Amino acid sequence: MAYISLYRKYRAQDFEELLGQSHVTVTLRNAIQQGRLAHAYLFCGPRGTGKTSTARLLAKSLNCEQGPTPNPCKVCRFCRAIQEGNCVDVVEMDAASETSIDDVRTSIIENAKYPPMEARYKIYIIDEVHDLSAKAFDALLKTIEEPPPHVVFILATTEFHRVPPTIRSRCQRFDFHRGTIADITRRLEQVLTAEGFTAEPAALHLVARAADGSWRDALTALEQVIAFSEGGTITAQTVYNALGLLEDETLMQLTDALLERDAGKALHLLEGQMLLGREPRVFAESLIQHWRALIQAALHAHDRAGAYDPTVWSAMIEQARRAGIPRLLAWWEQMAGALSEMRTSGSPRAILELYLLRLACEPSVAPAPQYVASVQPAAPTPRPVPPAPSAASPPAPAPRASQPAPTTDSATALPVDPTTANQLWQQRVEELVQRSPAGRIHLRGSRLELDGGLVRVVLPTRFGYEYFKQQARRESNLIEEVRKTLGAPNAPVQLAYSDEARPEEPPLTPPPPAERELEGEELVNELLHALNGHEVDAGEE
Repeated sequence: MAYISLYRKYRAQDFEELLGQSHVTVTLRNAIQQGRLAHAYLFCGPRGTGKTSTARLLAKSLNCEQGPTPNPCKVCRFCRAIQEGNCVDVVEMDAASETSIDDVRTSIIENAKYPPMEARYKIYIIDEVHDLSAKAFDALLKTIEEPPPHVVFILATTEFHRVPPTIRSRCQRFDFHRGTIADITRRLEQVLTAEGFTAEPAALHLVARAADGSWRDALTALEQVIAFSEGGTITAQTVYNALGLLEDETLMQLTDALLERDAGKALHLLEGQMLLGREPRVFAESLIQHWRALIQAALHAHDRAGAYDPTVWSAMIEQARRAGIPRLLAWWEQMAGALSEMRTSGSPRAILELYLLRLACEPSVAPAPQYVASVQPAAPTPRPVPPAPSAASPPAPAPRASQPAPTTDSATALPVDPTTANQLWQQRVEELVQRSPAGRIHLRGSRLELDGGLVRVVLPTRFGYEYFKQQARRESNLIEEVRKTLGAPNAPVQLAYSDEARPEEPPLTPPPPAERELEGEELVNELLHALNGHEVDAGEE
């Protein structure tokens, strides 16, 4: 006998074997037992959760020689024919390849009016029904709404929102759930025992995590791991190598390298994974999933503990505490942007290296809130900072560039004058708004005012001022950008706002020449011209 894949070999043959969908099986079995069968069912859910298997089980229950029964015998000719897929009265249609109105008319509409040839019911199972065309749905609507008494429709879809409401309203809907890691792990243990293999618990956890809630994907991955192993016990390293996954230890080491600003170590770890054949996109996706798990560990440390080895999970909780949620969110957002660029780039590895270097070297990534110190002037003798502005009293403007600046010591002297400072700042703002929508809203129109050694960032609105003040991370990032722009890493920086018109800045281009004053007859002619009159000649009275 030819080899049969594990997901086909261990497909559920009765409702008792269908795991993780008790809400569906209980409802269907009660409906069969009470004789309350619907003429159309709509099975919705992610791939590999048992939609098609449940449709076949329902077909067996309705057509079993002992039925209709909630417990098909599995040995009669109808049960065996449906299990083998050759029952003439159970029609399985793949809507992904048969999408047109002609396919629906030929396969369903014209044949539904005839009674079944052998079985009790004629059952139509339409898989991926959302792929039918709009015209095909319209043609199918009347038949689904009022089918013959011997016809039952079972529609399966992974994209419920694409099924027209007119079809949905005529079906009983069942939502299939993803399998939990614990349930999938138990199922994998049963299959391994039946196949004569053993595996470490950590290895089964990895396979269950890689399946992402899909029972079929879990069995397919397990089959690949079994083929890769060379006998004995399947280890976690076997799973990593067979499925091409990134090790949790590698992801933690790379995250530590970013926390320590060690760009060389980050690139070294990336190089090692590239030599193992890992795809840059897979690497980026694995990093995002790891940072997502760290955020979950920081928020609710016990909810996902079953998905990881206890030792690894404890280390992840500690790493999440050191990194902090704001930093992880910023990394997550930037790596998601890198992933989008890699999908369209001809050199995805270069994009990934660029973003890793940014994360490791860019000082604007803020640390966790518990480690953020209050922004204080770093000069040896700090100047007293004016109180924060309020809504009733906006901050007083700093002296203009034409006024003499207060005398300061060399420790707080700024290397640029006010005119150059504002020119540099406007260039920096244009760079920032390209990366941050918030910067586009709050920073455009801002200016720098220099008061001796103090730099005052005057934002155009009070709303922008409160936006940066409400989180220490935002304020510290803005202050760091100002210091980098001015080349003064220790300069004290204060935020302010002004709802008044922006003061005049030194013009970047020379002003136009002043117009000559008009006198006498020239003035009279200009006035008449402005009033739609006519010019008066010099000799006319």
